[in-house]
Amino acid sequence: MRKKLLVSALLLTGCDAAANTYEEALVAYSQNRVAEAETVFRRITADPAAKPNDKARAWRELARIAWLIDGNAPAALDAIDKADATGEGACDNGRLRARILQEGDGDARLVRDAEALAGRCPDAVHAGGIRLDAVQAALDIVASDPASRSAALAEAKRLLADMNPDVRDRLEGSAAALELALVEGDAASAVRAWKEYFWLTDADVPQGLGRAYPSASSLFEAGMAPPAAPEARLVLLDLLVRAGFAQAAERFAAVTGVSSSRAAHPLWRKVSGYFAARRELEATILASNRRVARGGSAANLKEAAGKANAKLMLAAALQGDPQQALRQAYGLYGQIGETDGHASIHYGHIVQDERRTVEQYGHRAEVGFIALDNMVSNGFNSWLWDGTAAAGGWASAGPVIVQVRPEYTSGPLSAWSLFNGGRERRRLVERQKERARSDIAAARTKDVTYLPGLGDRLRIQVAQQVGDRAKTKAGNGADLRRAFLDEYWRGSFQQSILAHEGRHALDQKLVTGLMRLNDSNLEYRAKLSELALADYPRLALLSINDSTIGSGNAHGKANEKVLRAYVEWMRTNSGRISGFDPTLPLLVQIDRLTDEQIRAVARSYDPIAK
Repeated sequence: MRKKLLVSALLLTGCDAAANTYEEALVAYSQNRVAEAETVFRRITADPAAKPNDKARAWRELARIAWLIDGNAPAALDAIDKADATGEGACDNGRLRARILQEGDGDARLVRDAEALAGRCPDAVHAGGIRLDAVQAALDIVASDPASRSAALAEAKRLLADMNPDVRDRLEGSAAALELALVEGDAASAVRAWKEYFWLTDADVPQGLGRAYPSASSLFEAGMAPPAAPEARLVLLDLLVRAGFAQAAERFAAVTGVSSSRAAHPLWRKVSGYFAARRELEATILASNRRVARGGSAANLKEAAGKANAKLMLAAALQGDPQQALRQAYGLYGQIGETDGHASIHYGHIVQDERRTVEQYGHRAEVGFIALDNMVSNGFNSWLWDGTAAAGGWASAGPVIVQVRPEYTSGPLSAWSLFNGGRERRRLVERQKERARSDIAAARTKDVTYLPGLGDRLRIQVAQQVGDRAKTKAGNGADLRRAFLDEYWRGSFQQSILAHEGRHALDQKLVTGLMRLNDSNLEYRAKLSELALADYPRLALLSINDSTIGSGNAHGKANEKVLRAYVEWMRTNSGRISGFDPTLPLLVQIDRLTDEQIRAVARSYDPIAK
């Protein structure tokens, strides 16, 4: 299983003892020691000597726990009120408040208060995030309250038009634009948003949907024409469901009233059965996750998924093997089992499905490659981490490599801001001195630990490397931004999917016996492949230097083992490191290695490279 850090990642420090500080509490939370983290956050809020910003951060985390884990919106909003009372964190407070209102029963309140919340946030991107939640709240009203539909639709359009471009260009922004166009009946805008969501240029449908629907534009035009034939609307609904746009499809069905005119139609039974089965499964998973986060037992997720699959089979009148039938009819694919010790379902919609060749050190495998989007669920940890990180993919029998696409789209956009001198670069540069000092202090007590300042420097270095190559590829007069995003995506895909998951696929044959059960060894081998074979090995270092170090899970053990290998190499080869400072801990200087040194160290430890 591949963990993918997101641009909003909490910057945590490794910790294998009881949490005492805010940073250690964040680590405890990320490792599902929720009660322990909660105790530390409450202690900070009650400490008269705590700084206002620390109190605001602690109140925010308590709000997150109250909402995400306990489902207690009043308690969560009360905690955010107390965070606001510190006078700190207006942007972060506003974003969490908007999210809770939109996901709860506060749509009307959020639409009313959106501009005030955004206006208190000086950061245009964070303010855009608040407006984006308000767009979703307005669309909730459009679909559920016909009397307020016109006013809510107008407000959704205004909010989306005023949104910061960096937010509008993200998947969430494109999805909101698609939903707005669908309920407004604007086919041209719907097609444009659909293509933007999937980053399509030469086609109008993702490769993985091409067998069922070779083209999408004509389906949007026919299904949204005034007046459209009910059958054309149903075909469009089926396309939306196959791509996983459950909310957009339900809103479109509600606004157009297609269910009342074609309730007995096979396509309506199929899509409405999907709506019901997905809601029930999501509710079961959420209840299970909340129990596990509070120390309880997980639900029988295989049984829950089996019930959902049976309903889908019945709704679409399918027969045969459910896995194959649902893959063909709904584009659904995933796995159920334990991920890092927690019962998990990883289940989403196929947008890419093809064969690839993986070759490493003379070992070769033909593998299936599947990219999933619009996940029904992406596992317990992804839910718990709440946007700070997520499962990015896995390798399974076949062999098949699976990528969770949404976890790979925010990285290129964030890196573009770093390369282009945007707010993200300014933020990282401003905090570098403080984080560098913290890194040095942490590394003096442990040879290997998570170093946030090192992570910031690696991100800037990678962005510069990608930007330099994108300039060369784009040439004069070309769209540098598009070239940068394409190159970052390619490099990330090569490093984390072809190298990492590809190694897992190869190791299904290369590693036998009891060692097949050693997940940390399998992750260690895959990470060595990333470092040795990636075009941008600093991308691999960036993912290895993370909060799992010290957690005891497979990724944490592997990350620690890899970094210990580099520390040992640096200890015996310090004279070969440009700019090496003998007064500083070794690990904080790992970013001074050249790309070829990073690759060479990984090869020297890899048993199949030898």
